[in-house]
Amino acid sequence: MNKTIPIFYGINDIYSPYLAAAMNSLIKHTTPNHNYVITVIHQDVSAENQSKLKELEQNNVKINFKKLENDLRSDLNDDQNPLRADFVTFTIYYRLFIADMFPEYDKGIYLDSDTIVNDDIAKLYEQELDENLMGAIPDAFITHDPVGRRYSKDALNIHENFYVNSGVLLMNLKELRNQHFSEKFLDLLNQYHFKLIAPDQDYINAMCFGKTLYLDPRWNIQPENMICDDFKPKIVHYNLFGKPWNYDNIPFEELFWNSSKETNYYESVLKNKKEYTAEQRKHDQERKDLLVQRIIDTPDLDVTFKKIEDQGVKIRV
Repeated sequence: MNKTIPIFYGINDIYSPYLAAAMNSLIKHTTPNHNYVITVIHQDVSAENQSKLKELEQNNVKINFKKLENDLRSDLNDDQNPLRADFVTFTIYYRLFIADMFPEYDKGIYLDSDTIVNDDIAKLYEQELDENLMGAIPDAFITHDPVGRRYSKDALNIHENFYVNSGVLLMNLKELRNQHFSEKFLDLLNQYHFKLIAPDQDYINAMCFGKTLYLDPRWNIQPENMICDDFKPKIVHYNLFGKPWNYDNIPFEELFWNSSKETNYYESVLKNKKEYTAEQRKHDQERKDLLVQRIIDTPDLDVTFKKIEDQGVKIRV
């Protein structure tokens, strides 16, 4: 009997061309002895783009779309729903609610849409999580930078080597539901309003520390923060600002372009890259500088995960 492997992405409409390359790369590495169900969680993907993305479907690969606006707003208005929260919270933190949004699945994979898959995703899915809530890979941007290491330790109360990137997640959906993860997250969010550099990623780190399985780093290779160029990546994650569709000479850029060429967005992606302006590049650098400054400043704030935990508040699930 074929196993069904659920995979989740989240995008807005303008990211459709890059999601096409991401999904195409995943589909190219599938095997016929598994069924793959891709769900695109979105706010505003147009009917035209949905149609173009669905053209990637294969006999054993189905692509579905779940619109946050329609499918979640009604749930949020249900007085019996323990996850009642404002809609904006859900749109920012949607990956923290996947377990509740899809009760039919006990396990699943979440991927950022700036990824390229270079191996059968079933191999990731088949890894046993046991009672761990997540499987993930340490984030080289944080773990190999002195400022980042201080952020992990002094803001989140996590050992510097174990801060994970949430762009590739193997999720124990059944255990997340059993542990009422989403409800506990909302309690923390509404009570403390932590200022964080990567809100949903930081909540995953703070709440799941001790119940995270650390995966083979080849499942989340980030070219902008590579510590070794010897890897044959299973997934390339063009995290932060090093996007091959904006910049030249990005490590593993050929994997993106080889996949994009096989989609019906290729010409528009090329055009957008040629038109990427000096002003946009300057803006990228300003955003990166601001991110680094926030990493420096956050541990000194009055309210951090570490300071609250030191007061005896339970953060970890």
